[in-house]
Amino acid sequence: MKKWTQLLAGVALAVGTALVHANTISDAKALVDAALAEVSAKGVEAAIKDFNAGGKWHKGGLYVVVVRFDGQMLAHSANDKIVGKNMLEAKDAGGKAFVKENIAKVQTGGTSEVDLRWVHPETKQIADAVMVSKRIPGQDMYIGSVAFK
Repeated sequence: MKKWTQLLAGVALAVGTALVHANTISDAKALVDAALAEVSAKGVEAAIKDFNAGGKWHKGGLYVVVVRFDGQMLAHSANDKIVGKNMLEAKDAGGKAFVKENIAKVQTGGTSEVDLRWVHPETKQIADAVMVSKRIPGQDMYIGSVAFK
């Protein structure tokens, strides 16, 4: 009986932890809006520095990216190793050129939602996700965040 109790307690903890780290598209949109407010308050360069530091810009599976329309990654609050790299030709696990699609949508309408399969920053597993993005006013770049499904 004790083993079953321990097993159930472990399962409950795992499920509870997963729920705490579950993020929605609404959460991603709110993070993008907060990041745009940061850009408005501090300017692009200072905000990018803050985003790259992580902190409040990396919440569970949510993170902030800033990408120029030429594909250059200027900020990534969960993976500083790709900052400075050109991601224009990047493809997701299914072969989708999601950066190009995202840039095209943001250039056309100012906002974007692109479905993709990407590595979850917490689990390190490929997962279904949606990238939500908005153009930084007056700039040829966007701020985005990925919500994992």
